[in-house]
Amino acid sequence: MCSDLFEKSPECSALGLKKEDWKTALAGRISAHACAFCVNHGREALQVLPSFLAFLPVASCCCFPVSSWSKKSRRSILRVSSSLVNLLSPSKPQKRNSSGFKMPNSPAAKQCISPYKIPSPSPAQRRLTRTWSDMMAGGSSVASMTPQDIKRQEAIYELYQGEIDIVEDLNNVKKLYRDSMLTLHLCTAGELSQIFGPIDDLLPVHEDLAQRLQRQRQTDGTMQGVGQQILQWVPKLVVYTNFCANQVFGKALLDEKRSDPAIDDFLRRCQESPFSRKLDLWGLLDGARGRFIKYPLLIKSILKETPHDNEDAPLLKQALEQLDLIIQTADTCTGEAECSFYKSRLVYIYDEQRVPEIEESKVLMCHGHLRNNKGSKLQLFLFEKVAVVTRPSSQGPQVYRQPIPVTHLVVEDLPDGEIKIGSFRNAFGPGQTAKNVLRVSFTDSKMGQSHTLMANDEHDKRQWMQSFQAVTSHIVKVGLSIDRDKK
Repeated sequence: MCSDLFEKSPECSALGLKKEDWKTALAGRISAHACAFCVNHGREALQVLPSFLAFLPVASCCCFPVSSWSKKSRRSILRVSSSLVNLLSPSKPQKRNSSGFKMPNSPAAKQCISPYKIPSPSPAQRRLTRTWSDMMAGGSSVASMTPQDIKRQEAIYELYQGEIDIVEDLNNVKKLYRDSMLTLHLCTAGELSQIFGPIDDLLPVHEDLAQRLQRQRQTDGTMQGVGQQILQWVPKLVVYTNFCANQVFGKALLDEKRSDPAIDDFLRRCQESPFSRKLDLWGLLDGARGRFIKYPLLIKSILKETPHDNEDAPLLKQALEQLDLIIQTADTCTGEAECSFYKSRLVYIYDEQRVPEIEESKVLMCHGHLRNNKGSKLQLFLFEKVAVVTRPSSQGPQVYRQPIPVTHLVVEDLPDGEIKIGSFRNAFGPGQTAKNVLRVSFTDSKMGQSHTLMANDEHDKRQWMQSFQAVTSHIVKVGLSIDRDKK
């Protein structure tokens, strides 16, 4: 009966299949036979194989006794038949998602899939703001201390607890930011070195001070003899000189890298994590610099509550003197690095704009955005030897007109309401007048054109005038001169 069914099948007879093929399949060798069958007959076998396998249960019942079949044989044939049908029969493979499950083809089922949603941010970790008195609450030693001694211990504990916090922040920056970005190949090692700077040198310095103060803790909870420890530790802060000087380059590269979606997503997820305390990467990096410049205030607060006859008083004064020198050196190096960075970004249109005073400058006195009387946005860089006005471009700040050396610089402090805003056509009409205006020009008008600039507000203009007074004495206050003539 099986032979008759097989021979009457139009698909099998069209392919020239023999009766032995059917018998071989029923004998339990369907897997190897079906593979050879598909190889020999190509894509046509995909259409015949489901019909070929559909005959299998009927033929097995008619040609062979069921009792002669073992459970293992029946399971093998059923498993092979179903796997072959699933793998070979579909002419168009079904879509699968990333998890390996089949995706439904019906439009109604697709509408049920909800889009990806960013998970809600985790609550930020908040640091405990405990004071020394809170830590020693209930202790017998506090009751016997004078108010000045309590304030002194509070100041010492503030210094100690700050070191614990900065150590935690630096560890997070190293492991969770820098090392992770390197492991995920988001940045190269050189790029990370520029972004994070010599951060590896900072961590041992803060760990050392925390350990020094911890060793000075007495059994009653007070810290005594901290002056000598601080004096010995302050010279190690010289590592901040290179760290602060590198920040202008690191910040620029970090802002550039944020345009990469992968890096921006990584930094955003880190900021939403509890360990960051809702601070971005640069907030954590700049926190170390903020801690560095805060040390004079912390040490002065300890010295203020230290009696003059205490052995710590002269030691703390020496530490402050050394610390001031280190901070001044760091400020100088940072200024030179910032000056070098902005000089390298200048874009020149003409060779005549490359005046030697730009290359000779080592300090950037002030820089910021201003607007001219037409409302165009400009940026002014005031170096210690030259003033350079630029306008934005795709390549960087483009030098606008001729740079003005400070030896030929004249600054006019113009009164409000004298300059009108707008084009040349509006200059003769009742247009809007400008406020917070100043003009920079050459002492000889033949050397170059002048710039009429508007500051953002009165405070901004005052800062610009103070910076100009630091580099030139040619300051003209137009409003005051008019008032004197009237008198």
